[in-house]
Amino acid sequence: MARKSKAIDPVRVARKLEIARKLNWVCYGGLLLLFAVWNLFIGGSIKWWLLQTVPLLLVLPGLLKQRQRSYLWLCFILLLYITAGIVDVMMPGRGWQHGVLTALSLILFVSAMMTSRWQVQLHNANT
Repeated sequence: MARKSKAIDPVRVARKLEIARKLNWVCYGGLLLLFAVWNLFIGGSIKWWLLQTVPLLLVLPGLLKQRQRSYLWLCFILLLYITAGIVDVMMPGRGWQHGVLTALSLILFVSAMMTSRWQVQLHNANT
């Protein structure tokens, strides 16, 4: 028996997509700000700041053009940040930065993944 495909409401998907895009930019900017404050003002180094920010900046041109593949690549890049953040959160004596890093990375991962999905749904609904 074949599955029935549900009809997609383009207005609803567009609304969810807009919210997800805003959440992406808030969390993306939050991560960049966290790395800047953490490494340049609290006690890190420029070397660590570059190591943490360059991978995120690689996908920035595609994110500005709202390309689906850039959101997917961002998800793959964020897996590294999520893993590092969770490991650091579980270690005793770590600062608040690791918890914020984990939370921002997880929220950005989910919102980027859903943004990519909703972009495809909206494109398919409009064609």
